[in-house]
Amino acid sequence: MNFIKIIKNIWSAVTAYKVINDLPDSIVFIDNRGFVKRANQKAIECFGLCSKYIKVEDFIKEGLEIVKDSAMKNSPQSATAVIPGREFYVEINARRTEKGYCVAIRDLTKLTEKVDSEEKIVKFNNEKNAMLVKLENDIKSPIASIMGFSQGLLSGLGGQLTEKQEKYIKIINSNSIELDSFISNLIFFSKVESSIYQPELKKFDVVEETKNIARNFATQVKEKKLSFDFDYSGIDKRSIYTDFTAFKTFMKNILDISFQVTEQGYVAIKLKQADDKTAKRFGLENSYFLHGYLHISIRNTGEGIPEDEMKSLCDPYAQLDRGKKNLLRALKLGTASILIKRVAGNIYIKSDLKTGTIYDILIPAEKGMYE
Repeated sequence: MNFIKIIKNIWSAVTAYKVINDLPDSIVFIDNRGFVKRANQKAIECFGLCSKYIKVEDFIKEGLEIVKDSAMKNSPQSATAVIPGREFYVEINARRTEKGYCVAIRDLTKLTEKVDSEEKIVKFNNEKNAMLVKLENDIKSPIASIMGFSQGLLSGLGGQLTEKQEKYIKIINSNSIELDSFISNLIFFSKVESSIYQPELKKFDVVEETKNIARNFATQVKEKKLSFDFDYSGIDKRSIYTDFTAFKTFMKNILDISFQVTEQGYVAIKLKQADDKTAKRFGLENSYFLHGYLHISIRNTGEGIPEDEMKSLCDPYAQLDRGKKNLLRALKLGTASILIKRVAGNIYIKSDLKTGTIYDILIPAEKGMYE
């Protein structure tokens, strides 16, 4: 029996040694004084543990204290590793053993470099967007001139146009108006994405402002013979506190897309208080979102959005190769989604090719909730 027990112990030790050697992290066993007793191959290669009298402080700054702290708190601790010619960040995970500590050391160099790289990208993106916004007048002035002069020519400012001249001037005028709209959407998207965007925080009547925004689409409702419904019976208070510019923009952008894709049927807006069902849809804690939040639902029966486009629906960068129509939609929805997030809100979009699209928006409606 003793022989079998010895064999089992040897087998367990060999198996454990192999498993430890195969781990991607450095594993070091130290005694209570901090001397390294055993280490896996990764630790030997990483820290050059070739001597029997190496202490954890020799390759980890304040190593023993950090190990004790990790074991006591039962949580990973950040530390600085030191080897000849190099310092780098590591994560220490330590557990108490009979004769000391078992220490797992993970190199965070790649993670640190990735975070640093992402921060640089964000900074560069902000600077790029800020530059584009500041150049708005320089970019749009020539377009405004083309629009103005072409319209002047069509109005007879330069004399009578031939039929062919009028045809080409109309094309120039139409394209310049379209370009001006696209540039405006692009620059505003760049503005809200950058750090130079300034919110216009105030209290306002959400019903009245929604009606004002909806009036901009009265012509489309009439020409397309659409039904338009605005239901605000589900709210207790008409006055809300949020970013006024953000509210007007995301409502206008989503309605603009809704009316563009809807050739028959209806577009509807519904305002109501957040409830259990709403919170569940957004994956939020029910109790926290029952009071002080406004649920805005915008529904249309127009052309639905294909499933393969849903993931990048609000990302203009991902829509660059999908054509001007998709890019313009992504600019408007991208702007809307960023502004909704800026006011600490959430947006959930559900679409079906047969029945249309629903935009569910949840935003804080009270000053305390927003802050």
